[in-house]
Amino acid sequence: MIIIRNIIQESDDPIKLKKKIGKLIKRDDFSYEIYRKSIDSRKGIKYNFQVLVDLKLSEKEVKKIKNSEIYEVKDLEIKINNPPKEVSIVGTGPAGLFCAYVLAQNKVKVKVYERGEEIKDRIKTIENFKNGGKLNTESNIQFGEGGAGTYSDGKLTARSKDPRVRYVLETFHKNGAPDEILIDNKAHIGTDLLRDVITNMRKEIIKNGGEFYFSHRFDDINIKSDEVENIIINGKEKQSEAYVLALGNSARDTFEMLSQKIQMENKNFAVGLRIEHKRQTINKAQYNGKETDNQGKLLPQASYNLTYNNKEMNLSAYTFCMCPGGYVVNASSEEEKLCVNGMSYHDRDGENSNSAIIVTIDEKIYGNKILDGMKFQREIENRTYKIGNGKVPVQRFADYKKNTPTGKLGQIKPSVQSPYTLANLRGIYPKEIEEMIIEAIESMGEKIKGFNDDDAILSAAETRSSSPIRMLRDENNKSLGINNLYVIGEGSGYSGGIVSSAIDGIKTAQFILEKE
Repeated sequence: MIIIRNIIQESDDPIKLKKKIGKLIKRDDFSYEIYRKSIDSRKGIKYNFQVLVDLKLSEKEVKKIKNSEIYEVKDLEIKINNPPKEVSIVGTGPAGLFCAYVLAQNKVKVKVYERGEEIKDRIKTIENFKNGGKLNTESNIQFGEGGAGTYSDGKLTARSKDPRVRYVLETFHKNGAPDEILIDNKAHIGTDLLRDVITNMRKEIIKNGGEFYFSHRFDDINIKSDEVENIIINGKEKQSEAYVLALGNSARDTFEMLSQKIQMENKNFAVGLRIEHKRQTINKAQYNGKETDNQGKLLPQASYNLTYNNKEMNLSAYTFCMCPGGYVVNASSEEEKLCVNGMSYHDRDGENSNSAIIVTIDEKIYGNKILDGMKFQREIENRTYKIGNGKVPVQRFADYKKNTPTGKLGQIKPSVQSPYTLANLRGIYPKEIEEMIIEAIESMGEKIKGFNDDDAILSAAETRSSSPIRMLRDENNKSLGINNLYVIGEGSGYSGGIVSSAIDGIKTAQFILEKE
């Protein structure tokens, strides 16, 4: 098997693609599959393919083929030594879910505990909150089956060449995700389809002997010498041979408890605002005014990934969790604290596109005591709550620059799927972060026409981009000095996004299965 990259053509016609591959390899009789497909719009609309060709060639022969190399197809390698009979997993985000999935498939009993509700109930709870109902601090956009990623764009981007990436995509596909996630370079599932995929994965785990306990809160952990004796769930002791903490990055009360039990440190993270533009504005800018490819096929909704650095201020900003044709949601999980996030449905047909515009911060800004970053997040969210009087505060970019409240919206209307109010967002963040956000948006407007539109909508506050702490662990993902405790996923500070968190869960399952 060989992989050939950067095969560029003006259409995604499979017949033309095969002819082009045939010319490159100088053969007519071969089979291939598309490994990745992306759109290159720098000089007209073109498709860029990576393909896997089923051929056995020598390295010398492969070197003669442009942009090619020998590709070794690897299945997920599982080595089973003497694994524990039962493992307790806390959290049903991608890390916990994939860890449970792999363990259950290999006949290890898993008990999965989740403080939030299962999806069918969680949907009702969140819809009630969106419509102005009371916040449920145990089940919301942050907590519940599938984790925070369930209410996002369902992005499956990963720069890693780790073969586990393919396993993640194939597992999602097997459990109901659409075919295109296997080849699209910027694949996404969408929050509406992702719910069914996660439910199907849970059913598969149960079929293999796993157990799920929703509305079960992780209260405490008892550690003696170098072993976990038990964990406390809803006030009751639960005992297994090994324990996996697959927490989300919003498990603040749990972080407070664990800071007295395990080794952890502060880490850099990013905070900022959400920014919204007309979806058609972003599409037009990214596709140079084109709506279709050269064969008249509608182009997918455009995305972007932008960065900005200010060397004098020693700060960097970037866009994050970009949601084409998406919506802004109130992602709060604590009383009198407000934060926002972005999400998209599979069709991405909302009027606006949005993303976070965030600035990376460190201990110089938030303090050097353990959990100071988390406290900083809480302070920001409390200010945001007060400014909006409990509603999501929004502001035109022009008014944000002038430091004046927005009294009237322009051409762009907020896509916020919950009560919102016009406000002045200045004063939520320290001055250097606010200045950095303005500079970044203006600079990004030079790369994407209309990005710095006066009518662009800003909403506050984007604070949950990643964990403010890192739980220290060894090369086998075990909490330092504790033999049977694994700390993984976004909450542990070692992953970000659905795919990287899922990979962290898979690796941990492998470590557990291979443990002697």
